[in-house]
Amino acid sequence: MSSDKFSSNETYFSFEWPSYITGLERIALTCKGDLQRTLSAYFGKPIKVERIWEHPASGPVSSATPENPVTQVRQVHLLCEGVVVCVCVSTITMTNPYTAGLFLDDRVAIGQMYRTIGRTPAFTLKDVGVEKTEDGVEQLWRKYTLFAEGFECEIKETFPDRNMFASDSWGTHVLGNIAPVKQEVEPIQATVQAF
Repeated sequence: MSSDKFSSNETYFSFEWPSYITGLERIALTCKGDLQRTLSAYFGKPIKVERIWEHPASGPVSSATPENPVTQVRQVHLLCEGVVVCVCVSTITMTNPYTAGLFLDDRVAIGQMYRTIGRTPAFTLKDVGVEKTEDGVEQLWRKYTLFAEGFECEIKETFPDRNMFASDSWGTHVLGNIAPVKQEVEPIQATVQAF
């Protein structure tokens, strides 16, 4: 688990990084609620959030309290010019009607939620890794939590091609040559957890 230490003139993000994770990957893996903004800066293009599926909220917006939180599990894709650059599965917990209304009714994305409510979330990186797909593509992933009063998230994010962080040419090559992603359908009667 990560820790963020600082003094009046020094800061240190502490995490037991696997040796195969590069410096640029560490930057993306430590974004705390602003991955969309960071990827936009990296690619020099807008990053869009597209909801793929979501389970119904566990209760009405008006019922959200610390004693009776409203939760939702969902998957979104972060898209750059129609290409998936990150797949995010999140469990969101809302403990007041204001945050529940913004998220569920107004459909504000997670990164924009913290900016909208004017709070910087506490960030804890829990785990990171690389997995190979059947066709040999390495996917980088992370599991982490974000917390601010009234709005908490447990998130697993997967970057579908680790090579996106290997060179600037990936974005030019892939974003210029890949067809837009087709929308996925939520699995029927599936139980989904971010962790």
